[in-house]
Amino acid sequence: MDAVLATHSETCAFAMRDVELFAGARGGMCNLQLISTLFSASTRFTFDYPSLPDFIQHLAALEQRLEGEARLGQQFEEPFVLFRGDGLGHITVSGVLVDYGDQSQRLEFEFTTDQTALGPFIQTLRDVIAAHAAA
Repeated sequence: MDAVLATHSETCAFAMRDVELFAGARGGMCNLQLISTLFSASTRFTFDYPSLPDFIQHLAALEQRLEGEARLGQQFEEPFVLFRGDGLGHITVSGVLVDYGDQSQRLEFEFTTDQTALGPFIQTLRDVIAAHAAA
């Protein structure tokens, strides 16, 4: 199942494709696809902290209050993604993507969208959890 953030921009995109959850929805993985102006990435993204339900709760609070942040990634290391609100309806999506292969790669990114992008994204993530629970 996919969760796509509607950024309202042709130069910025964020999508969690083929989201798979581990037992208990504590963690999971997806194919993360990103466009941030001049840069793009497609990578396997593993997340375990916070749990996906907690991340969704933080996103929902961000949507409601328009300030604060929601982070998803790994507890003690990179990569991660971060959604941060400025209190005025602007949502900054940022993060660090890394590949620790023979030729290590690192991409730091940041772009801005608005709060209207959060609701559908949150609902899709909730649908991912519901589909996992039903399986």
